[in-house]
Amino acid sequence: MTLNSIEEINATVLKDLTYGSKTLFLEGHNDINNGQISYRITENTILIRRAFLGWEETTENDFILIDLEGNRLVGEGAIPSEWPLHTEIYKSRKDVNCLIHSHPPYSMLFGATNLELKPVTHDATPVMNTKKFDLTTNTVTNQKIGSKVADSFSVGNTLFLKNHGIVAVGKSIPETICWAIVLENACKFQLMAESFNTPYTFTEGAEVKVKSKIIFGKTAIEEYWKYWCRRVDHYFSNGGIPYVK
Repeated sequence: MTLNSIEEINATVLKDLTYGSKTLFLEGHNDINNGQISYRITENTILIRRAFLGWEETTENDFILIDLEGNRLVGEGAIPSEWPLHTEIYKSRKDVNCLIHSHPPYSMLFGATNLELKPVTHDATPVMNTKKFDLTTNTVTNQKIGSKVADSFSVGNTLFLKNHGIVAVGKSIPETICWAIVLENACKFQLMAESFNTPYTFTEGAEVKVKSKIIFGKTAIEEYWKYWCRRVDHYFSNGGIPYVK
């Protein structure tokens, strides 16, 4: 695949990556280091959001095409130092087309505890198999560590990076955004429940899978995505006024 410019890449992908980035901002995934979102273009190439950029600042021109060895092919700006986190997972997970690495506060706090994720709310039901990568708490800036992350992330859609952040993956951009959002929500509400210092209930048994299938099925995620895009359009067209339909 030969590309002369970012504009030659599917415009819908760039548009959706931009909407996804701004959705993550609105959902509280922004911090001083922000994170990255990437998308598989071919078997051996990905688009990745450039470094040193807030989620809310992202435009369709802020993506760089790299190969799975981290070489720039198309695009300007700094390639994120954590590109090996992305490329090694793409190498290992042929089912993955999109990847998010972010630092949402409740997920980072939850990942620093020994708590077991429980479906206190609906949000947790599709991410109950979230594991924790605890070999290091540092940023993943070399392929050796990236490969170890990938080895620990052979199944599932979300992963805690101990004292660091999260990884979410999916077959599409809307799906991956959804997993990143629900993991943060699940951690937030469980930590709140834990703070009350009193017993609390949560969904158990077969209902977990039933809820996940109904509430987070393909059609539902498509509708959630439309809502997130409407919310982004309203917020950024109205000077940061929250979206109220």
